[in-house]
Amino acid sequence: MLLIKNVLHQNRITDILINDGRFAKIAPGQSVAGARIVDGRDKAVLPAFYNLHSHAGMSVFRGLSDDKELFAWLNQDIWPREAKLTPEMIYLATRFSILEMIKTGTVFFLDMYFEQQEILKAARQMGVRTVSALTGLDLFDAAKTKTEIEKIEKYIACGEHDEQCLKGLMIHAVYSVSEELIRYIVKRAEENGYYLTLHASETAKEVEDCLKTHGCTPIEYLDRLGALGPKTIVAHAVHLTDSDIALLARKKVPLCTNPVSNYKLASGLFMLQKLQKAGCVLTLGTDSMASNNNLSMLEEMKLCALSAKIQSGDATAGNAEDVFKMATVNGARAVGLDAGEIAEGKLADCILVDLNSHFLVPNYNLISNMVYSADSSCIDTVICNGRILMQNRHVDGEEEIIAEIKKLSEFFRN
Repeated sequence: MLLIKNVLHQNRITDILINDGRFAKIAPGQSVAGARIVDGRDKAVLPAFYNLHSHAGMSVFRGLSDDKELFAWLNQDIWPREAKLTPEMIYLATRFSILEMIKTGTVFFLDMYFEQQEILKAARQMGVRTVSALTGLDLFDAAKTKTEIEKIEKYIACGEHDEQCLKGLMIHAVYSVSEELIRYIVKRAEENGYYLTLHASETAKEVEDCLKTHGCTPIEYLDRLGALGPKTIVAHAVHLTDSDIALLARKKVPLCTNPVSNYKLASGLFMLQKLQKAGCVLTLGTDSMASNNNLSMLEEMKLCALSAKIQSGDATAGNAEDVFKMATVNGARAVGLDAGEIAEGKLADCILVDLNSHFLVPNYNLISNMVYSADSSCIDTVICNGRILMQNRHVDGEEEIIAEIKKLSEFFRN
């Protein structure tokens, strides 16, 4: 049991008891025998963040290939280096990504990559939540399709799967995955109750090429193949037609915007206000360190809000409360987690922020401060499933994790 004493919650000082991984009681003046006490003085409790789009194994590529457009970046720099990654490298890189996520207040990440058993292992060791989605990517090569199917079956068969660390599947994109493999991934995800995720409508070129090849948009093509539904998280979704938006809203497909990555790769502006008015499910993610170049949901929230205003021409678009929900409760609900809120009975995922930080003073509106002002130095404590992952801004073992990634980066320097 944890008992957070004298913490600010919804503009009042209270105590919060955590038991069996959930918020058990929120009330002042609590005293519980045997509970571990956490001093909440001069701190506020807030929901932790849920990152709905990441590639944690790519942290070793941070800063390696910047200032290029998406397809040149992938073909010239990323895919050739990814071919050299070993399972051990992916494990080490994932631990480093998780460290950065914890340091910036994130307790869940929806990951799309390779060697997903290594991602699951790293997530369990670090104490965070994940949906680890194995990437399907055959580049329209029939022999590769067969190999990818074998990998998927092997992943499904392995026993590493629980409520905190779930398995999932990923369709890389319509420009990199054959119809046969897309249909197969959709079928196996449905049969196993997995979450499915994919990149779609990220660039104007992707949409133009899909229209030429299939006579429809990527969203329409994916729907034709049965890939869209409430358990499919669509990343990016920048270039959408009105019919795309209506389809996504009708099928309750969660959309994940990644504003920093989209800005950096000049992919375009997410139509947040329009999608919101249409009733779409909206969440937030970071993408990878290779295309971002960090995993801070704080930065994503600010740029998400500002992007919405510029894209719509309306200063009221992307308001702080809505964007904060995208990073917290919306993301949690999109992957079936009873979390993202500080309330009795909810899963005990939270952060304690330092109210003496100059970024949070004056504190007229804490959520606005978190979206528009805060950086990671404001986050003192991170709790996931009732377990303290970071306290006093320190994660156990962080020095070793950083040293390992420094050593690994030498392999990719040239």
